[in-house]
Amino acid sequence: MQGIRERWRRFWMPPDSTLLQTGGQGEKLISWGRLSLSFAAIAFAFVGAWITHRSEAALVYLAVTYVSLPLAGLLHLIVSRADYRWAIGFVTSALDVSIVSITLASFLLVDRFDLALMNPVAFPVYFLALSATSMRLDHRACAVAGALAVVQYGAIVGVAVAVVGVSGLGTIELAAQGARIALLGAMGILGTLVNLRMQKPHVLSANDGLTGLLNRHAFEDRWSGEVARARRYGRPISIAAIDIDYFKHFNDTHGHAAGDLALQSVARVIRSRVRGGDFVARLGGEEFVVALPETNTAAALRVAEQLREAVANHKIALPGGRTPESVTISIGVASWPDHGEEVTRLLDRADDRLYEAKLAGRDQVKGPQQRIEREVAGRF
Repeated sequence: MQGIRERWRRFWMPPDSTLLQTGGQGEKLISWGRLSLSFAAIAFAFVGAWITHRSEAALVYLAVTYVSLPLAGLLHLIVSRADYRWAIGFVTSALDVSIVSITLASFLLVDRFDLALMNPVAFPVYFLALSATSMRLDHRACAVAGALAVVQYGAIVGVAVAVVGVSGLGTIELAAQGARIALLGAMGILGTLVNLRMQKPHVLSANDGLTGLLNRHAFEDRWSGEVARARRYGRPISIAAIDIDYFKHFNDTHGHAAGDLALQSVARVIRSRVRGGDFVARLGGEEFVVALPETNTAAALRVAEQLREAVANHKIALPGGRTPESVTISIGVASWPDHGEEVTRLLDRADDRLYEAKLAGRDQVKGPQQRIEREVAGRF
């Protein structure tokens, strides 16, 4: 029972943060598809209303498209401009399914139970909406959308039976409706499983194989998004470039296996001491970087100093039961807009200050010089 609860808890945890940007790109593609489909639907609804001389069914389709087109436009505007979060995928998935359900339920209002329960046009759109959900790379959204489709369509069937009874449905078989509900559930489960399978290669391609941190390519993708966000909204952002001191000597003395353990140990210490919104990467060799969105110079320097002390105080268990050793790190910090650097050059500036820390003797933090001078002057 405990194992089932633990698996259930893990299932509802957010996907790996490396998937967020790819999920956002998928959301934008879905948004374009939704908008295009809405334009096509309203065009067909107009033609249908004209051909059928504004029949009840044609008017229902036309009314739904009047609602869905502005909604699709609003969602497209939000997705195009807002910072993508997993919650956006939840909302849009639910809305896509609900629009189909609203269309089918509308036919109940005009006593067209045949089109509510055996609709050859609207019902297949459920499967389109559920298939598109996989592009968001959030298995939870797939599961919720599938469950929502089952509940909503089941409610439509239940209302129809309650109003006219089983005999009043005529040629519409209740068993067929049960099969339709089962198919929606199966589609939701299949989409969830496919989504979970799709996540694994994305995560593996974005993470460093030794430390589990972001690799350089994944870091640069995410960092460019954070830089654009900081510049757009005028929010502070900082970055810390980190290098393990005398790592070659450590490798030569203790062996490459111990060197790998040192890299993994430093990665764990750094990752355990940053916030959820920060992200850490291994750029290669013994070089690491920590991105600190929404963080000004003073806060970034405090974080860097805490990281330096934590790594220095952490003992690394060496292979063969040898005496644990420790390593030190040097850190260079750059921030925007506190000291007027161009935001796109922050990583370069952090590397420059890391080099200064190395020249100054290692095992220290170097940040924006003018900020340090102002803080020192303020103490006297």
